[in-house]
Amino acid sequence: MTVKNKIMKLRLTNPFKIFILIYLLFSNSIGVTDDQISFGIAMGKGIMENVSGLHGPVTGNAGTNIKSLVLDDDSLNTNISLNIDYNKMLKDDIYLNSGISLVKHSTTDTTITFDGGYNSAFPDIYFYGLIFDLGPSYRFNDISNLTPYAGLNATYFLGKQSDTQYDGPRYGEGGPHTYVRCLGVTPNLGFFVNSGFLKGYGLSVERLLLECENDQIRSMENGYEADFDITQYRIDYRIPF
Repeated sequence: MTVKNKIMKLRLTNPFKIFILIYLLFSNSIGVTDDQISFGIAMGKGIMENVSGLHGPVTGNAGTNIKSLVLDDDSLNTNISLNIDYNKMLKDDIYLNSGISLVKHSTTDTTITFDGGYNSAFPDIYFYGLIFDLGPSYRFNDISNLTPYAGLNATYFLGKQSDTQYDGPRYGEGGPHTYVRCLGVTPNLGFFVNSGFLKGYGLSVERLLLECENDQIRSMENGYEADFDITQYRIDYRIPF
């Protein structure tokens, strides 16, 4: 394993270990039993921006250096997100949320423009993997039979990306799936039904704000950095225990 890979492995594992440690500290110190498990599904739309990485010479930007590029259609959509969350009551209306989601995001067929103006085709990519969330939420006073809430999660995405092929006649089609690692926050607002026929069902909107360090993709053979900004709309069902 190279030094670079060792460093990336450390950066990959430490956020997850921190998540587990914080959760254990809170869960072991609280004895209240008004907890909930929720299951949900979401879709969403967003953008991929601030893309840059080491790249060889292109027209208008000579030399091998860190080059920035813009996706002319920067859409990044959530095709599906399936989650399970554990909401632990800490005190009164304050809860600690810990969750895991199985996700798939995708770009569209577009072109990219490098610093200097060079333009190139850029077939779509999909990103898939697991998102880990941990953070507090606050529940406001009930409105009729609805309980509104707001939360802020620390978020870690560990996954892979498709269609990394560079050499050959089929640029951007196929190739090995390489790693994607993102760290950020997810603010969210929502409500759930606390009584009646639809008790337990809820709706929420959340915004994933992630800074990513990703492995090789096409002509960026040493990896690249990018920011993901996705707004998701989630339907869930929660069970108290």
